[in-house]
Amino acid sequence: MIVGNPRESGADLAVAVVNTWDTYDDPPEHLAGLEDLRRFLDIVGRHDAARRARRSDLIEIKRLRNRLRRVFETNDVGEAARVLNEVAAEANAVPRLEQSEGVWNVRFGPGERSIAAHIGATAAAALIQIVQAHGLTRFGTCAAPPCTGAFVDRTKNRSRQYCCELCADREAQRQHRARLRP
Repeated sequence: MIVGNPRESGADLAVAVVNTWDTYDDPPEHLAGLEDLRRFLDIVGRHDAARRARRSDLIEIKRLRNRLRRVFETNDVGEAARVLNEVAAEANAVPRLEQSEGVWNVRFGPGERSIAAHIGATAAAALIQIVQAHGLTRFGTCAAPPCTGAFVDRTKNRSRQYCCELCADREAQRQHRARLRP
């Protein structure tokens, strides 16, 4: 499930990567094969990467996903900082100004390296800024079991509990039914 616009936001890209595994879905793995990775990269606006993706990229993206998930699940700012700093350092997260389809964008990462390095650099840079500004209060995972979808809480009062409206509605229905039971 992709929420927000991962083409524009590194934080939304991080959420999209993390949510390629979701225990609510059957099967939970959304990146089972190379074609799944290519489809995901197209959805998040990484069309060039989708065309050149290889099986090794699939393995690297899954490894990145597991590392980024720790940032959304931890309550320890030091742990989140360590993970994000490692991802950023490994990806050589240096900002560059690039033109794509007539629009200038800031991109993070090395010039020509792996797909996971580019995605990791962009995601880590955005999440580092959020941690610096808000600590871990803006990161969460869905409170509607069995869903484990990650999200960045952009509400003013930091009240978001669910990854999407579907899960919020499902949980509200579950609570309503529980109140009606004798």
